[in-house]
Amino acid sequence: MANAFASEWIKLRRRSLFYGSYVAILAVACLVTVLTFGTAGGTAATGPGGASAPLSQLAQSGGSVNGLEGSLTILGVIAFAIAASQMAMEYGQGTLRNLLVRQPRRILFLVGKFLAVSTFMIGAVALATVGSVVMAFVMAHDRGIPTDEWTMLSGLRAMGTGFIDVALATVGFALLGMTLGIVMRSSVAAVAIGIAYLLPVEQILASTVTSTAGYLPGQLLSAVAQGGTSTIGYAHSLVGTLLYLAVAAGIGIALFVRRDVAS
Repeated sequence: MANAFASEWIKLRRRSLFYGSYVAILAVACLVTVLTFGTAGGTAATGPGGASAPLSQLAQSGGSVNGLEGSLTILGVIAFAIAASQMAMEYGQGTLRNLLVRQPRRILFLVGKFLAVSTFMIGAVALATVGSVVMAFVMAHDRGIPTDEWTMLSGLRAMGTGFIDVALATVGFALLGMTLGIVMRSSVAAVAIGIAYLLPVEQILASTVTSTAGYLPGQLLSAVAQGGTSTIGYAHSLVGTLLYLAVAAGIGIALFVRRDVAS
């Protein structure tokens, strides 16, 4: 497992992937934070993703990570795409057979690969958290929002909790991406299907049939990142997410272990 982890990180450290992904995720988190604070109203306003973002709410202890939590959908799509392409690429480039010769225990190989992608994404979320919080302080100063509660113990705790929740949700998207990469064995197909579902399809379902929001994987992951929403409680979203991820992991492991690798 350790060798699989190390070999996967060799690929993840490629400059185009590493810097490209980290810069993109940092830019998204900062942009959503700017929009969240910039569009906030005196009593109630609609921020990114349709979330209510009044100025009074942003001044509370959790206001510093409001933008970070709102950027989860895009961060999740990026994590999904990276994980799906990294997994499917092994099939498409014919490198999986050679890797399994070095590590024939397929479950350990898969776990090592998943842990590498997960740590890669957690590092990106950590960077995004720092950038988003810094941008939140800048925007709060510009909008005249008091930040006293942000620097108190409750505010620092909210920053840590926000980072953990967003990181968990991002890793969840990565697991779904790896599973679809195993199922499709094609980077293009896996990424295209995943993005098509997570963005237009699921968003349309959640907005038109509101009762389905609490049962859609993307919506549940978004609720986890936000620590629960007005319509989806944190406990419900966490349990639902774990069930989806357990099923996805089971499918991915079963296919990966049982399939023959021809090339």
